[in-house]
Amino acid sequence: METLDYNYLLNRAFAMLPRKTSRAQRFVLPKVNAVIIGSYTTIRNFKDIYDTLRRSPKHLSRFLLRKIGVAGSIDESSGTLTLHGKVSAPTLNRLLEIYVKKYVVCPTCGSWDTVLERKGRVWILRCEACGAETSVEPV
Repeated sequence: METLDYNYLLNRAFAMLPRKTSRAQRFVLPKVNAVIIGSYTTIRNFKDIYDTLRRSPKHLSRFLLRKIGVAGSIDESSGTLTLHGKVSAPTLNRLLEIYVKKYVVCPTCGSWDTVLERKGRVWILRCEACGAETSVEPV
């Protein structure tokens, strides 16, 4: 059996590693811009929030609606989420922080560069920075 060159093996191992995708700036979570009109609460910057988090509006809204315990609807044209109930902005910001901790930030390296995938019945949080895959609870 022939021995392989150390540099060849090292280069091959580095080629198998995922490419590191890091953002130059520090990630800033947008604060919820909520307006209460009658018995409804509208999140005006909902599109900015789910675009920044790189998550689907359906997944994020389902999380918020289930945690609050109200019905709601997404208006795709204006990028707003309407909740059928009165909910304060600080409460929504706390829930958003919980969502980010569970479904956005990599538990291994702390990176925000993650992708949420569904494999069968299991949701997987895959980090694009370190390559770690972690199962997360479904919404």
